[in-house]
Amino acid sequence: MRMPRRAAPALVAAFALSCGPGAREEKPAPAASSRVPARLADLPLAAGLVLALDPNLPGVDVGDVPESARREVEVLEFGKAGLRLRWSGRVRIEKRESARRREDWVRAQANAPRSATPIPAPPAAYESKEVGGTLFFPDFATATELLLPGLWPEGMATIAGSSALWISANAFAELEAAGHAAVPFSLSSKALRDPAASLLKRAFQLSGEAASGRPHLWTRVAESDFPLRVDGDEARVKAVGARNWFGAYTVLAAGGPPLVLSVMPAPAPSPALDLFAPAGVLRTLLGYRVSEVIHLPRGSS
Repeated sequence: MRMPRRAAPALVAAFALSCGPGAREEKPAPAASSRVPARLADLPLAAGLVLALDPNLPGVDVGDVPESARREVEVLEFGKAGLRLRWSGRVRIEKRESARRREDWVRAQANAPRSATPIPAPPAAYESKEVGGTLFFPDFATATELLLPGLWPEGMATIAGSSALWISANAFAELEAAGHAAVPFSLSSKALRDPAASLLKRAFQLSGEAASGRPHLWTRVAESDFPLRVDGDEARVKAVGARNWFGAYTVLAAGGPPLVLSVMPAPAPSPALDLFAPAGVLRTLLGYRVSEVIHLPRGSS
């Protein structure tokens, strides 16, 4: 199945510009579908599942997120051999000649005498670029580490020890039964995307929880009904909330592997963290929510 090219940007500047003012493209209202229930009971992990991931920004309604900020994920294979998925998206990057002009301006300003008349900065020019990749998770069945989509590398890559967007069944069972579970971030692969990977590692090192020896612990909070679109129709799914030092999570509470539907970075403020890994930047690069199930595998309901 060929996935449409819409997705979330990876760089701070690109994302900030993509969320500027402007109306979202109007779309015709989807036709009513009798086969998609108002409350989805299950979201199976199988080849053919296609999800849309949008940025998770406080105060920004899902309907106001521009299409250019969306990332789409298709499950290509799932079985005993592991999980293979493909993601695609589009980012806005500054043109090379534009970056050179602005570098020259910065250099000129730095060397100009104090009495010189300030020269306005040249405007930046951007172009759209498609990004994407195919990722293989060979240890999906036994992995315990969550890989945030903002860390996903472009091209083809194998990520060992990670369960991608899902948490392990054991972790979810512990979260429900005991109210807490260990869910570490996947950060060991050299293929992870920067600057997001470096910022997350830095935030981890600067957090008070890292010193306490409990940085991976998720604590359960209230259940909720999570809204999303399924094959063009509005639906709600039962979800379990959790928190840790990094932020808030929403996990699908249905049959099949527990999908992390939402991540909202919200680390506690501190002078060091605010300087070296600001919460706003972490939200831009690493926050997301599953806004739509674009395609359910055949035979799903």
